Amino acid sequence: METKEEAVLVYLDGRTLPSEVYEKYDLATIEDSLVKIMNEQSLGEFDGTEMTPKEAILFMYGPDAEALFKGIEDTLRDYPLCKGARVVIRSGPSGAPERQVNLA
Repeated sequence: METKEEAVLVYLDGRTLPSEVYEKYDLATIEDSLVKIMNEQSLGEFDGTEMTPKEAILFMYGPDAEALFKGIEDTLRDYPLCKGARVVIRSGPSGAPERQVNLA
């Protein structure tokens, strides 16, 4: 049976958070935390970050996007750089059904 590649994409606000957040918190720290959780729980793999002028996008893939999000959700919600992030949880390859969660 072929493993379905599901995705969790996290769109981080790169412009409108308080400047102290950008000064005190960095992408490398959240990336390292996510990789550690994903490895410990065998949730999938962290595939990198894409930077645009207004946001950073974290790409994560695994066999079950909902389980992946559940495993990393608290870490995302607790890290100040992730405040206001938009998370896309996709149940297959590009074009597959997806849902969005906004991190307050």
